[in-house]
Amino acid sequence: MALRGWATFAWQADYGQFYLIDREDPAFVPPTEFTPEMERRSLFVPATGIVIYTNDCLQQHIRISIHDSEPDHLPAERMSGKPWTRIETAHASFPSQMFTISSPSMPDPLPNGPVFFLDTADVTLRISWMEFQGSRDDSVPCDPDVIEIAFWPGASRLNS
Repeated sequence: MALRGWATFAWQADYGQFYLIDREDPAFVPPTEFTPEMERRSLFVPATGIVIYTNDCLQQHIRISIHDSEPDHLPAERMSGKPWTRIETAHASFPSQMFTISSPSMPDPLPNGPVFFLDTADVTLRISWMEFQGSRDDSVPCDPDVIEIAFWPGASRLNS
């Protein structure tokens, strides 16, 4: 198992969501209605790409890693040692084998990146959240949530 690439972003997930979208899919539209499954899983998988929902914190560290096969999954966030608060596995499709990160306030991907390259169009993702637990007070700083997303080649959603 080899790590093919990775990046970490300090992000602001406005409206509690961000998108990993196929770089060449001009028709990507995030859902406007939320189903109980989307709420339970904190994600939605459209025909291409994926929508990831965050807790109520505006600040996240988003870590993306791309592997050539399924990586080992740590039971806790590596820097803090705190356990993940949620973990989900999903299958997604990126037909161009490229994706970028976007959000509601940035409906068009940035023209110069970041761009991630995949070895296959159909991938498996493991999304791990480490979210702030407790009540929030906007006047008191708190650590950002951490969302770690590992990609590896996988079967299409239709075959799983």
